Amino acid sequence: MKNLKRSAAGAVLALCITLLAPGSAPAGAAGAAAFPDVAEGSWYAGALQKLVTYTPGIINGVADRDGVTRFYPDNPVRRGEFLKMSLVAAEGFTSDHSRDSLHWAGEYYTIALENNILVPDPYTGNAPMFPCTAEALDQPITRYEMSVILNNVCANMQMETPAAVAGAAANIPDYAAVSAYAPQNGSSAAGSYVAAVEQAYGKGLLTGYEDGSFRGELTLTRAEAAVVIYRQLNWKGARAVPAWADAAPQVSGGSGQQLLPEQSFARWLQNGHLNGSVPDAEARQRLFGDAGKTHFSSAAEAAPYMETVTVPIWLLNREGAKESGTVRFTVNRAVADDVRGIFQRIYDDPERFPIYAYSVGGARYSDALRHSWGCAIDINPLYNCECSFASGSQRVTCGYGWWPAGTDGAVWAGRSAGAYHGSLSEASPYSIAPGGSVVRAFAAYGWGWGGSGSNDPDAAGTGWSGGKSFDFMHFSVLPSGG
Repeated sequence: MKNLKRSAAGAVLALCITLLAPGSAPAGAAGAAAFPDVAEGSWYAGALQKLVTYTPGIINGVADRDGVTRFYPDNPVRRGEFLKMSLVAAEGFTSDHSRDSLHWAGEYYTIALENNILVPDPYTGNAPMFPCTAEALDQPITRYEMSVILNNVCANMQMETPAAVAGAAANIPDYAAVSAYAPQNGSSAAGSYVAAVEQAYGKGLLTGYEDGSFRGELTLTRAEAAVVIYRQLNWKGARAVPAWADAAPQVSGGSGQQLLPEQSFARWLQNGHLNGSVPDAEARQRLFGDAGKTHFSSAAEAAPYMETVTVPIWLLNREGAKESGTVRFTVNRAVADDVRGIFQRIYDDPERFPIYAYSVGGARYSDALRHSWGCAIDINPLYNCECSFASGSQRVTCGYGWWPAGTDGAVWAGRSAGAYHGSLSEASPYSIAPGGSVVRAFAAYGWGWGGSGSNDPDAAGTGWSGGKSFDFMHFSVLPSGG
């Protein structure tokens, strides 16, 4: 398990954070006004003034050869520099300094790895956006990369609740470009940056350019960095949350009462309305509003049939104690009451299964399968991997691995449980245990698990993958969990 870590605020804020290179000079007591190249009243001067006054060391000027300390507001910010700024502002630390010899920001890269800061979207992969090399860390950071770091720091380290972002597509002018974006280095799939950009806008971390557009491939300037780090710290007045995020529209559709398990949509579907994995015409009418339709291809197309649900969850705080919270995600309105009942059961169970950084995913439209119906849910994807044994050994395609507590030495689906550990170095409380409260709650409502033992390789042809693939994060209205 990768633990969240912190240090004493006084010790962390005493660290010297530079934006050009280690050794740059602090601004001094006069704050932003001491920089001759910062115009009074400029759009970023207020944020810069507060940073250098109240959190000295997070952002500094550069002492030039003429003895004058300047800020250089239009200069680009490098990846290593932004990592250091954001992680120190979040009070992150590490005891692992093995990467320090690779680059001066190696320590901060390690903190980022330990807290899953560099993964754009845990539902599509687990690769960091860039490696810990001098060449990579000295590259100017793009606005896409900045949004991922900001979003993950706020969620994984500052423990902030996700914003409601149902209005993002209609209010970010270049949203289509964000949805289609995939970096040239191939580190992330198309669409992997959408959630981070939505959250950055929804939490008021970013406001976009004059027209509200994101322009994610542009690089970040020092002036822009000062403003976004000021907003990350979330001092009073630092963030301006957009109205569309503060009051995101929701389809009602819910009964207002907890659904009994035997009344679930999944059980209705499986009672004569399903041929393998294909719903019949009556079910398609309920799901898609059209008996001839088989899935949704976009959020806009699906919107009239979807509902944003808010459910209770347990979280592990930064000290490792469990605390109550809520999470929002989108599902088909036909299963909204199923989902409320399922998560209430998980929440009420004595196990108090924890959710990592609000990692619950619902509707997605990248394929024609159950997520595109709005009838599938992923939980803690980094610690409940999607993997394949088609080649004879495990190949993890999403997440780090799967290692529930208490499974050491056990056999699962015909294999030693150790075969599923992937890159995890120890059992994780975020891994879903067979027979645990999460699996039981979904099963009570007729939902199947993608990690189900029905995939036993000794039972040829059974399960949704014939025993060759497992998706331990995934639950769906199909009995196989596929």
